[in-house]
Amino acid sequence: MSNKDKVYEDYEKIADWFDTVRMRDLSFEKSYLDMVINLTKTNGKILDLGCGMGEPVAKYFINNGFQVIGVDGSSKMIEKARRYIPQAEFYVQDMRQLNLGEKFDAIVLWHSLFHLSQDDQRMMFSCFKAHMNLDGILVFTSGDKAGEEWSNNGGENLYHASLSPAEYQELLELHHFELITHKIKDPDCGDSTVWVAKYAGQ
Repeated sequence: MSNKDKVYEDYEKIADWFDTVRMRDLSFEKSYLDMVINLTKTNGKILDLGCGMGEPVAKYFINNGFQVIGVDGSSKMIEKARRYIPQAEFYVQDMRQLNLGEKFDAIVLWHSLFHLSQDDQRMMFSCFKAHMNLDGILVFTSGDKAGEEWSNNGGENLYHASLSPAEYQELLELHHFELITHKIKDPDCGDSTVWVAKYAGQ
């Protein structure tokens, strides 16, 4: 059984495996990352939460002229990120305790929010709001329905959870985010369920 409360500790065990299997060609993510770029001011600052080794997401933003801060709970993944992308800032931290004292033009959680429990995911929306500039863009992936499951990755059983689409939408509205697009099991994105929203302020 996975470490439900600290999935990043499982990534400590599979960091090298993940490095070898993680696709870098952006064949799935590019359209959504380009959406962030098009909706965000030039030279904006982007927070990549659950950034892993920084490739390909943080690297793509850096290559397009953005400042990037990446946060991940796995020290081994951050060690790789610092080596691969020295132009960005990377920190080892549990995203649930995040308090960077600055705001961002976009916050991206690509295949990372769903490693938190349902209650922790609910809590994170206040964190998003606290770290977001007005008109900032929030992007995250989720499951397509409420539930919990475990899946084998590199020999480790990793925990995943999701809220219902209706509850994600309620949380966005409660924290003053306006939904831009939401695609359930997007066939052009590896069947990922993707949310993109803009922070409208209070």
